[in-house]
Amino acid sequence: MVSINLLVSILAIVTGVFIERVDNFSYSGVLDLYMIYSLIPVLIFIGIVVSALSFDSNKDSSTFLRTRFSMKRILITKILVYFPLSELLWYLGFIITLIAGMILFDASDTLSFKWIMWGILLRMITSLFYITLMLFTSSIFRGSIASVFLTLAVIIGIPIIGGTLSTIELLMRGLIQTSPAEWENVSYVARVLLWWPASLGDAQAFFSVTQSEIMSGYISYFGQTFELNAHFREKPLISTILLSPLFALFAWRRYSRREI
Repeated sequence: MVSINLLVSILAIVTGVFIERVDNFSYSGVLDLYMIYSLIPVLIFIGIVVSALSFDSNKDSSTFLRTRFSMKRILITKILVYFPLSELLWYLGFIITLIAGMILFDASDTLSFKWIMWGILLRMITSLFYITLMLFTSSIFRGSIASVFLTLAVIIGIPIIGGTLSTIELLMRGLIQTSPAEWENVSYVARVLLWWPASLGDAQAFFSVTQSEIMSGYISYFGQTFELNAHFREKPLISTILLSPLFALFAWRRYSRREI
C-alpha cells in the first residue's frame, strides 16, 4: 500500500507536468489530481480490509490467536491498525504532492489553512462511516469474497444506479440540458442521493481551497463547481452521524451471535 500511494502521488505530479507544458497549472490543481487518483488505492484497501474482517477469515485465524483472544478483540485490533495506517498513507501522499507541487507549479494562489482543517475533520467523519459500513457488510456473509463484492456493490453501485436514475428522470422531464452541477437542484433522485453518507466525500475539495476561490465564493472539484460555504454537504453529514452507530451495532450483534 505504501508503494501504491507513492505511485499515485508521482502520477499526479507527472500529469501536472504535462498539463503545465500546455497551460499554466497551479499546485492546488495537482492536489485535486492526487485526490482523484487516490480512489484507486482506496478501493484496493477496502478489498483488503473487508477480507480481513469477514467472519471466516477471523474464524480460521491461527490457533495462537483464537485460543487467546475473542473475535471481538481481533476485530478491534485489526480496525485500530488498518484505518490509522490508511489515513497515514493518504496524508503522506498528500504532503509529498503538496511539497512537489509548490516547487514545480504556480504557488502564487495560496491554500486556505482554515478550509484544510475543515477537510481533515470531515474526512475523519467519512472514514468513521466507512469503518462501520465495512463492519456491516463483512458481517452479512461468512466468506470474504462475498463480503468484498457486497461492499463494492454498495460503495460503487449506489452512485452508478443513482446517476442512471437521475439521467432517466431528467430525460423524462425534458431537463437533460441542465448542467451536471445543477442536477442536485432539479432532480428529485439526486436530492435523495445527497443524503447518502458517501456524498460527504466531496468535502475533500476543502483540501485545495485557494484564496481566489474564497474571494469568488465557489470551488471546483471533479470538474464541477460548488458554492463554498460551511454547510456544504451537511445532509450526508447528518445521515453519517445517524447511520454509523447503527451499522456498528448491527455488525457487532452479528459477529457476537456467530461466535457463540
